[in-house]
Amino acid sequence: MQTGTRKARLAGARAALAAIALIAGPLTLEAGEAERIAAGRELAESLCAACHMRGNAAEKAAPGTVPAFRAIARRPGQTEDGIVAWLRSTPPMMPNHHLTYDEADKLAAFILSLRDE
Repeated sequence: MQTGTRKARLAGARAALAAIALIAGPLTLEAGEAERIAAGRELAESLCAACHMRGNAAEKAAPGTVPAFRAIARRPGQTEDGIVAWLRSTPPMMPNHHLTYDEADKLAAFILSLRDE
C-alpha cells in the first residue's frame, strides 16, 4: 500500500513540476527577450540614434533620406533575420560599426519591438 501512495506522490510531484515548467518557461523566454531588446536599445542609442531615432515614424521620404527604426520595423514582411542580414551586409550608405552577429541580433530585436508602438 505504501508503494501505491509513493507512486501517487511521485505522479503528483511530476504533474506539479510539469505545470511549473509550462508557466515558468514562457516567463523565462519573455525575460530573455526583454533583455535582448534592452541591450539592442542601448546599442541603438549609442550607434544609431542620430540617424534612425529622431522621434518620427517616417519611412524614407526620398532617396538618400534615412528611415526611422519604427518605419523599418513596420515594413511588410520585415523579420529579425532580414534585419540581421541587412546589418551584417555592411550597407554602403551606413557607417560600418563592425557589428557582431550578437549585436546585430539584439538591434534587430529592438527594432522589431517598435513595430506596435
